Amino acid sequence: MYPRLTPCARWAIALFFVLLLEPTRCGLQPVTGQAAEIPPALAITEGKTSQGYPYLFGGVSSNEREAMEQRAKDYNLRLVFAEKTGPYVAGVTIVLATGKGGEILSIATDGPWFYIQLPPGIYEVKATFQGQTKQIKSVNVVSNKTLQQTLIWDLGEKPQ
Repeated sequence: MYPRLTPCARWAIALFFVLLLEPTRCGLQPVTGQAAEIPPALAITEGKTSQGYPYLFGGVSSNEREAMEQRAKDYNLRLVFAEKTGPYVAGVTIVLATGKGGEILSIATDGPWFYIQLPPGIYEVKATFQGQTKQIKSVNVVSNKTLQQTLIWDLGEKPQ
């Protein structure tokens, strides 16, 4: 005579057979090998200022940075945000104004790269990250040239 199984033991045995036979229960071959590579979605934000100047920002993933690099020729001012220890930072708030103080754009970015196409002129950039503001008072945009500015924050030592 076979020993009587407890409900818990019967449940464990049933689960074992379900998991063991699961790939074949529908008559399908079990999946083997590597999963298909699905590229991550790009989260590049595009827009226009109220004056009609096109901009875009993003660059969190390497795929986003590649896509932005391919389109970089369409923008003459590029801002890059990074921490002193090396990594890029996202979540920077930018205020871009003319040299005379007329605001062009105030926006919170969700990526470390910001590109904008501006007419020639002198501009001021304020960028705030984690309560620290960096300012460039005289950004001189000229015709047929691209200007890249990197804003770097010293966030101090990270606890180990």
